[in-house]
Amino acid sequence: MDKETNVLAQQFSLGKLFVYVLPTIFAILLASLYTIVDGIFVSNVGGTTAFASINQVSPLFMILAAIGFMFGTGGSALIGKILGEGDNEKANGLFSFFTYVLIAIGIICSVLLWVFLKPLLELLGVTESMMPFCIAYSHIMIPGLTLFMLQFYFQSFLTTAKKPNLGLLFTVIAGIANTVGDAVLVGVMAKGDPIKAVQGAAIATVGGLIIGGIIPLIYFFSKNTSLLHLGKAEADGKALAKACGNGSSEFFTNISGSIINVVYNSLFLFMIGDKGVAAYGTVGYVNSIFTAIASGFVLGISPLISYNYGAGNTDNLKNLYKKSLTLVIAISVTATVVIELLSHQLASAFSHGDAELMQITVDGLTIFTLSFLFKGIPTFGSGLFTAFNNGKVSGIISIVRTLVFNMATIIIVPVIFFHVFGSSYEAAFYGVWYSVVFSEMLAVVMTLIYLGKYKKVYQYA
Repeated sequence: MDKETNVLAQQFSLGKLFVYVLPTIFAILLASLYTIVDGIFVSNVGGTTAFASINQVSPLFMILAAIGFMFGTGGSALIGKILGEGDNEKANGLFSFFTYVLIAIGIICSVLLWVFLKPLLELLGVTESMMPFCIAYSHIMIPGLTLFMLQFYFQSFLTTAKKPNLGLLFTVIAGIANTVGDAVLVGVMAKGDPIKAVQGAAIATVGGLIIGGIIPLIYFFSKNTSLLHLGKAEADGKALAKACGNGSSEFFTNISGSIINVVYNSLFLFMIGDKGVAAYGTVGYVNSIFTAIASGFVLGISPLISYNYGAGNTDNLKNLYKKSLTLVIAISVTATVVIELLSHQLASAFSHGDAELMQITVDGLTIFTLSFLFKGIPTFGSGLFTAFNNGKVSGIISIVRTLVFNMATIIIVPVIFFHVFGSSYEAAFYGVWYSVVFSEMLAVVMTLIYLGKYKKVYQYA
């Protein structure tokens, strides 16, 4: 057993496991900061409408970028299992095949999005005042869509290839490029012009994506010391379908989350106007930070689970499962406490001196953040079954959690608040914020049921 493989097979202490997944957590977290940095600059330079516009159009790009996440999480779980079985040649052939297919899909999606952009924006509920900003932003983002997919894709495979630190390095460089780009293109060159502000933010983001998507591609094509290399593809439709099935939960999680964002944006646009969308945009950014931390942990732990499952090492599986749950709960509680304490500072970063927007954002953030206490367990549960190559259960947890529970509570809870706490828009407004808390509580119950049901099947507990 070589040194790289030996890392996958070792028995981790709680501290060592956290240190092992930390680079992946930071990599996913930094990748999520692209849009947050864009939002800070655009909100303070371009104003509320420009800020609300990029929040309204961003779900469209996240839905398509989720294809890369699906290929990455599902494909790395399958390939991690194959590596555990000792077939490195097959693993590299499938890795190459998945990569080439993803690039082709990215190009096709970019062309279709360019052609049908305006109808799609209208479908998202983009208003006449927001439309010029959304189009200006999208026309720059669309050519970078394939790179967006590749960045998410390679984060999973760099961990599987036992190079999580490289994934972090690439993301740090990309993040620095994006931040510097925002500072120059939005902070200096936009000169208060809202259209130039959103265009500058888009250019800065694409610049970061070039680094985050292309550099890993070059690395895997070059001679390297990792477990994976790009070269001759092993075209296998069944394996591709298996990988997509494995990663479907992550794909639908992102799609469902984007759909829910559209619903929230539409509700707040109706109830409050642009300031409601802007406030939810800030809360959404904070939510993306926690989601990135939780997803990064799952991506970091998944190759270990897939490998030990493929190798039949049940002792390691039990150790990983127990310690992972402990870390997930600790991360959830810590994140909730920290963000509650920093709610005013976070809100002020996006309110550009608007007292009303500041208050709306703080109110929403202090309520929404309570959901972080519950989000970690469903995220881990879904990722665990993906690592076991059980896309069916993983998909059920993700889809029911993000679409069924969220859609049900966002309809039911505001109505209950409206009738019980005052029959006013204010009561319904608070009900919208609380709906996600109840949704995640239901998701925890569902996840625990599945974890108990399958513990003997996979022998992780």
